[in-house]
Amino acid sequence: MSEGKRIRRQYVVDRAYQYRFVGRMFIGIMMVAVVGSLISSTLLLTNLDATEAPTSIAVSRIAVAVTLLFQVMAGGATIYYVGIRQSHRIVGPMIRVKRALEAIGAGDFSQRIVLRKGDALPDLADAINKMAESLQQRFPRSPAS
Repeated sequence: MSEGKRIRRQYVVDRAYQYRFVGRMFIGIMMVAVVGSLISSTLLLTNLDATEAPTSIAVSRIAVAVTLLFQVMAGGATIYYVGIRQSHRIVGPMIRVKRALEAIGAGDFSQRIVLRKGDALPDLADAINKMAESLQQRFPRSPAS
């Protein structure tokens, strides 16, 4: 493995933000699933004849419930996985930006932000790197400091 290439080993780096993000995604998508199930069950039940056997109505309701349960289970796992991975592309760079800015604020102008492929905020990282380079040129440190 080359020096510049790092493997992401920890995707949950800011639990509060990332879990809140995933929770909001989950709620939104599950609301759509529930509304869809309600619409399909309403359409299904209104199109059944009154002469239909009560067992066919019960089977139809069970089918809708099973479909909704499947949507919740499969959707929940998918939302968690995608949500954590996507939020990591924002949270990870923000943590590196914060650390670099703290170091620059303390006078270490040699700090540079290196983002991985697919990370968010490359323009912000480039602007901070240019600022740090400019500060390093303006205020070079003496060998004694």
